[in-house]
Amino acid sequence: METRVKGTMILKRDGRFFKVITVRGTGDRYVFECLDIDSKHRQVFTYEVLGLLEALDAAASRMRDPKDILLVDLDNQGKWKIMTKDQVDKATKRH
Repeated sequence: METRVKGTMILKRDGRFFKVITVRGTGDRYVFECLDIDSKHRQVFTYEVLGLLEALDAAASRMRDPKDILLVDLDNQGKWKIMTKDQVDKATKRH
């Protein structure tokens, strides 16, 4: 099964952020091929993430711009959040 979602998926793991390049399911686990945002090194993680399909379904219906972000916080039990481009712009706006 393949789902196309506009935007970017980011994993937070051990306080670092990783841009997800690909995700594939292997039974009850997911393999995330990622790029470390700071170092630009590729890394692969395998996790059982409950609710990932629900997060992707929500992202597919809400993420319309390539700059929208789905953040999955592996440091916080896999909690996820969708941020639209406007929310990202507002959060990163310097005063």
